[in-house]
Amino acid sequence: MTLKQKMLDNRLVIPLMGAPGIKLSKTTLKENLLDDKVQFRTLSLLMERFEPDGIFTFMDLTVELDALGLKVKYPDNDNPSILEHPLNDIEDLENIEKAWKGPSGRMIKFIRLMGKMSAEIPIINGGYVIGPFSMAGELMGVNDIAISVITDPDLVKKVLEFSNKVIAEYISALFDAGADTVAVLEPSAVILSPEHYREFSLLPFKRLAETIAQPLILHICGNTTHLIEQMVESGAAGLSLDSDVSFGGIKSQVPEEITLIGNLSPAEVFLQGNVEEVREAALSLKKEMTGRKNFIISSGCDLPVDTPLENIEVFMKTAREEL
Repeated sequence: MTLKQKMLDNRLVIPLMGAPGIKLSKTTLKENLLDDKVQFRTLSLLMERFEPDGIFTFMDLTVELDALGLKVKYPDNDNPSILEHPLNDIEDLENIEKAWKGPSGRMIKFIRLMGKMSAEIPIINGGYVIGPFSMAGELMGVNDIAISVITDPDLVKKVLEFSNKVIAEYISALFDAGADTVAVLEPSAVILSPEHYREFSLLPFKRLAETIAQPLILHICGNTTHLIEQMVESGAAGLSLDSDVSFGGIKSQVPEEITLIGNLSPAEVFLQGNVEEVREAALSLKKEMTGRKNFIISSGCDLPVDTPLENIEVFMKTAREEL
């Protein structure tokens, strides 16, 4: 059965839960992001404990930038961050383009991890990559790119073209290693108007989808209700939407052949809620999505490191109950 058939024929349960697994493996987030053997063990323990229908690698928006030589800060138990945004003009872009020699750095570790997952974890295996606009935003600085889409759109488009090249090569390597799907993370796109989103995020993603011709998932954090119409045009096999979006309000806009994924709040429900509140939230979402077959019940985004494991347990149990 292909991934598309699994998505269409089943209501799957796949919380985005890499980081909380460090409690099971007694490791740090940093250790998992820097060592594919450590991360594989953590993911294996998560799979054994919760038995999800699929599992993704740890979410990390710095992998591609690290491969280009940018400086990255790795806290022990918080998300890594880029310490520099070196691209200010076309000359800077040309210098960065010269540094790209194909998948390298920590990309190799995630590719190797995906190969091991594919060989040994018998469920849907997914990877993550940064999206083209978000990658360009890390190279230029998010505030600078927000201004440049108006003042210097040609530079932004050239940076996006290069970002797409890097991301496409990385995605291809993940699929070659055995990934069933890859989620493209575009958090910075939420700042764009629908018109600028179409020009600077949607079109680059569509080129990725056309180039890769494999099932990609598009994820944008925050309230993307104003972007749903365009996201539907992206060519993505699935849309992973954050908890700020009302699935009941937008599900009629999303054709049945596109998988909706989400969207319980990682913070308010999973991290801060008690088990009864998690159960009520999961039941409410299931009722809201009654009649929608092509739906993966999940968290709206990556679960925080400190998410109580009992909250994940009650989510898994409730998600699989018949209404």
